[in-house]
Amino acid sequence: MRIYSIILIFGAIIAISCNKKMELSSVAFDVTTDSAAYTVGNVTTFHFLGKPDNITFFSGETGHNYVFRGRTAAEGAAQLKFISALNSGLQPNSLSLMISTDFAGNVTSTSDPAAIAAATWTDISGRATWAANATATASGTVDLSDIAAAGKPVYIAFKYTATSGTVQNKWTITGFSLRNVLDDGTAYILDTLPTFATVTNYGNTSNLPGWAAKAVANTYRWTLNATSLVIAGASTAGAATDPAEAWAITGPVDLRKVTPDAGVIVKTMANAVPSFDYIYTKAGMYDAVFIAGNANADGQKSEVKTVSVKVQ
Repeated sequence: MRIYSIILIFGAIIAISCNKKMELSSVAFDVTTDSAAYTVGNVTTFHFLGKPDNITFFSGETGHNYVFRGRTAAEGAAQLKFISALNSGLQPNSLSLMISTDFAGNVTSTSDPAAIAAATWTDISGRATWAANATATASGTVDLSDIAAAGKPVYIAFKYTATSGTVQNKWTITGFSLRNVLDDGTAYILDTLPTFATVTNYGNTSNLPGWAAKAVANTYRWTLNATSLVIAGASTAGAATDPAEAWAITGPVDLRKVTPDAGVIVKTMANAVPSFDYIYTKAGMYDAVFIAGNANADGQKSEVKTVSVKVQ
């Protein structure tokens, strides 16, 4: 009986120990600078008061603005640009620029082309300038802001068509760039050509939607690579026994997308950092923000400090 009581007491002690939370100290953090103003290209020194476990720094520059750390969308001008070249063939109206908000996606070389036909596609070819021959021709800025206003992800496609009986056209598309340009002049790349899985905007990386190619009629398909989209139909009139249709599609793309601004970790638990040096490369007033925090298995505490920095 005595042994049993000891076991119960020992178990109670263990339970109390397990339920006791680890004490988390307050952050007690502040930041100061040693000058009222700094010169472009010179070191700005921030001095830390307190000893937090970790500190993250937002400089206040484009891409590193604390207030935009969670921003993933912003109203801007959705702008598409590309370069086209008609390398061979004389068939008219063989290439179209199309856009859809209800395409089901997931096109592969073996997928049913009915998915393309089932979507509602709007022909926006008239917004672009097209090559009339092999001379590479810039499309100009294709403004998609009216489509972005709907707030839906879009799919963008180049639709190739060819008729039988004459040499079928060969087209090359290069320099494809889709951006969201904000009123403050910042521009976020939303999409480029196929093989780039990610893109970097102002030092912060985000994923790209990717491309897919599908032959709907005949066997001619777009060739997709890092620098171009290329398609060629029958190269002789004798070989052009049947019409052709092929699509190169990218999306879904959020035309209002931006990359969230990011901070830089300047201190972790593993190092002691009494100060931090930074160089601003442009003149202006910046709100430099520091997030200091302490954390353990039972929780975390943090403080946010803002320091106005004048750079001239």
